[in-house]
Amino acid sequence: MGVLIEDKEFDGSQCGEYDPMSRTAFIDPTMSMEQLVCTLQHELIHAKHFDDGLRLLSHKKEECLTRKETALALINPVDYMHAEDLYGGEPYAMAQELGITVSVLHDYRHWLHDNISTRAA
Repeated sequence: MGVLIEDKEFDGSQCGEYDPMSRTAFIDPTMSMEQLVCTLQHELIHAKHFDDGLRLLSHKKEECLTRKETALALINPVDYMHAEDLYGGEPYAMAQELGITVSVLHDYRHWLHDNISTRAA
């Protein structure tokens, strides 16, 4: 993708950011491995959206789309179902099993709910 990845410690308000001018994704190196993986995926999707011209979306819409795509990229549906059965739907245990953050798990569940609601209508 031609995106440079650099470490940058943040003040706790965010885990990473993408700078389209320098084509650099900044990632906080003090995070857990699961946080690093999820944040890097998230910032690379921002980079892809910028390349695709989606920077014209509002910040809120861009962030919502990026979170959805991050969850879909990191969670295999079969692995999700297995983790859900194994842990009875408990989010923290499922996230640990899947190697992701609870936040990404919640984003995936939100997408599942919306997808099922849309099909039922």
